[in-house]
Amino acid sequence: MKLYRNVSEIRRKESLGRRLSLIGLGILFVGLLASFVPSWFPSSEDPTVTVSAPVRFLQTYWTWISFAALPLGFLCASFGSYFINRFARRRWPGIKTIARPDEVLERSMKGFDDKYSYFAWSLPANHVLVGPGGIVVMAVRSDRGKVTVQGDRWREPFSIGRFFGVFAREGVGNPALELEDQIRKLRAMLEKATLPQGESAATIPIDPVAIFINPEMQITLENPSITVLRADQLKDYVRRRMKEVKVSPATMRVVNDYLANNSAHQGVAMTAPATT
Repeated sequence: MKLYRNVSEIRRKESLGRRLSLIGLGILFVGLLASFVPSWFPSSEDPTVTVSAPVRFLQTYWTWISFAALPLGFLCASFGSYFINRFARRRWPGIKTIARPDEVLERSMKGFDDKYSYFAWSLPANHVLVGPGGIVVMAVRSDRGKVTVQGDRWREPFSIGRFFGVFAREGVGNPALELEDQIRKLRAMLEKATLPQGESAATIPIDPVAIFINPEMQITLENPSITVLRADQLKDYVRRRMKEVKVSPATMRVVNDYLANNSAHQGVAMTAPATT
């Protein structure tokens, strides 16, 4: 399988996530300190005490500083956690090495030959697998816990662990809506490709799939509007689709080359598979 990763973008967003997390924690710490100002400094109303301007400012506005720091720090830490969960390496249940989510997903596709190409963060869609059976656009989720999918509705039941782990979670969101937007952008890109005579981008099958790569996620499905899989189910799904969907090999070669060239124009190079 050929791999196209936008490594520079992955590293940039991982760095951004760590910075935002530190900034968020710093803001929360400032808010905590501000709440102790009344007990740390003598009252500015005491005529026998000389109070500097910065201290007077803190004594006057400490309540506002403390309350403003809470939502601001929370937002920064949450955005930082979002980027870290998507772009940073960490340990996973059942995997001995430390890996990013895209590397974990790649491992689940081990065994595909060079007819397949995996594009990670290098196209308008974040995770794309191109193969003989068409294109699979994937929304990858890495949290653990529980999720219930009912049609277009994605719900995570409340739990104490989820509440206290709010800063360390990516959140499920709505993969169906996310993938709908990504597929629209990908089709707009494919419209510019020069396909074999009689073929058009509209005829190329693009399947939206939500992938949960953490084996500790418990999934309940009730007529989901898109395909929902665990990482270890992806390879069988793709091979089954290859038998069900017939696409001209020439067309898929052109599509694969076109997407690879567009990735190259974005500074993305084909990378070697991660060591297992």
